[in-house]
Amino acid sequence: MNGEVRQERTHWRDQGLSQRHRKWGFHCPAIDLDFLLVEYDTGLTVAIIEYKNEHAPTQWSSHPSYRAISRLGTTAGLPVFAVRYASDFSWWKVTALNEKAKEWAAMTAELTEDDYIRFLYSVRGREAPPDIFEATEI
Repeated sequence: MNGEVRQERTHWRDQGLSQRHRKWGFHCPAIDLDFLLVEYDTGLTVAIIEYKNEHAPTQWSSHPSYRAISRLGTTAGLPVFAVRYASDFSWWKVTALNEKAKEWAAMTAELTEDDYIRFLYSVRGREAPPDIFEATEI
């Protein structure tokens, strides 16, 4: 990066806030997340996941925004994952972004939807009920 502030690309966010924040300069970065979910169970946070559709631009785990999310999760003692998914939900690519996440998933793993559901339940310390899989059949 050459010190320039990136311009808004999608124009569906609050344009005014986005433009104003960019005026504050290169050394005042903020994360514009695609779809950040806090996964929880019985009121307890179990993971942080940033979801990206298969058509979204690729972002590497070394990107500063992912490093910031990863540090947030590490400080909280939570696993942090980046998950890219197919538009038809046929595959889910899970990338562990911090050490805690690596306890749950290899650095990068591609899963079917059923396997991804099992993964989400396992992070909660639970088994997925069989009827869940019937509800997701195409």
